[in-house]
Amino acid sequence: MTTPDTSRSGRRLLRVYSIATFLCMTIALSCIVGLGAWGAVRDLRRGRESLLQAEIAEANSHSERTVRRIERDLVEGKIAPDFSDLRSQGWLTSHWKSDIVAEAEWAYAAVEDGSHHLVAHSMPSLAGGRLPSDWYQRRVSVAGSDVVETNLTALTGGLPAFDVRLPITFNGRTVGVYHCGLSHDWFNATATADEEFALFGWLVVVGGAALVVLLAIGSLYVITRQAAALQRGLDLADMRRMTELSQLIIGLAHEVRNPLNAIRLNLHAIGRVHRGEARLPDEELNAIVRESVWEIGRVSALIGEMLGYARSEPPRAEDVDLNAEVRGALDLVKHVMEDQHVAVVARMGGETRLVRIDRARLRQILLNLLNNAREAVGKGGRIEIDVHRAGRSIELVVSDNGPGVPVAHRRRIFEPFYSTKELGIGLGLALVKKFVDECGGSITYEGGESSRGRFVVRFPEVRAAAIPEVFHDSPV
Repeated sequence: MTTPDTSRSGRRLLRVYSIATFLCMTIALSCIVGLGAWGAVRDLRRGRESLLQAEIAEANSHSERTVRRIERDLVEGKIAPDFSDLRSQGWLTSHWKSDIVAEAEWAYAAVEDGSHHLVAHSMPSLAGGRLPSDWYQRRVSVAGSDVVETNLTALTGGLPAFDVRLPITFNGRTVGVYHCGLSHDWFNATATADEEFALFGWLVVVGGAALVVLLAIGSLYVITRQAAALQRGLDLADMRRMTELSQLIIGLAHEVRNPLNAIRLNLHAIGRVHRGEARLPDEELNAIVRESVWEIGRVSALIGEMLGYARSEPPRAEDVDLNAEVRGALDLVKHVMEDQHVAVVARMGGETRLVRIDRARLRQILLNLLNNAREAVGKGGRIEIDVHRAGRSIELVVSDNGPGVPVAHRRRIFEPFYSTKELGIGLGLALVKKFVDECGGSITYEGGESSRGRFVVRFPEVRAAAIPEVFHDSPV
């Protein structure tokens, strides 16, 4: 049996393990969210950088083709080395409109001569301007050494852009610079759309992992609650067992004391006669011996009842015909009933009434109820037994015409060691209730204010086919 200290230790360990597990789950959830956030930020930053690098690479490809064409025209003399006729030819504007402007990401294209003048521009109104020394804000190192970020009005029209620069060479020297601009606004819009898609993917992954952890935490909470409820149930069961054990000890001490005192006095009297200190007639000595034997039998019966109530051996459940067991119990008490002129009427019918229960315990239930009724009615009384089906249960009703149990005592009649009889020890009905509960049944007492009480026992029914009637209802 679990001691109070062991029970408290078990509850404490359960609480500690539950808290530790919840902490681990919470840490795991925090790690998942934290790693997901770190991975999302890192992925978004890399995605933006990769997009910029890809667009700058495409801008470089456009710029290289344009620069090669300009350099070829310089060699062929179609363009003057100082680019003085490049603006008048309108070549850059037509090239921009026909080959590049259809792509929304490109902001502008321009040719800068050796003195930092814009000799040609895809927007004709900006041609002729000059680039100051601080014409860009910063270098964009992730995109390349020749990529800068600028919003110079003379070059971009005031719109922010990433500027890609390539030198123009002629006769082995640099005579100008070609500028190609990637729209900063377009890049931000495109990158933001890509980031939203990537962020949605991260949210799905992190949310799914977090949901799994939350479900695990929820399951753990339910398991912990069930474990706590089970622990409380075990504690209550232990308390009940301790209470029953205390009641057994107190009841045993109370019930055994009187028989032992009687036996001790009788042995003392016999001892005095044996030592010659007193003389008693043979009939009185025989009465003393008979009384002692009767008291020993009473103690033995008492211990047997207590052992029957206290033992925790599991019952051997089997399908038993309740009608046949009632008839068998009536055969056992037949002579006692006849000696006290008690009439017993049984109404069972011929149909098999199968219940699942330990056969020996069912027999003890029946005998206890019959003996309890016999003691209640006294000589010349009447006991009635009914067995019938009630829904999915089989009801056994034992009623008598005795005085019944007073209303004030009814709620306690199934408690161990509680009895309204002068010589009763209060274990008979407690045993009946214990055995009925073990098989999944129930027992109640029903009666008027002062007479005709009856015990109603309900057993779960086991369905079976009817068998021919062997016994007929008749008074015993």
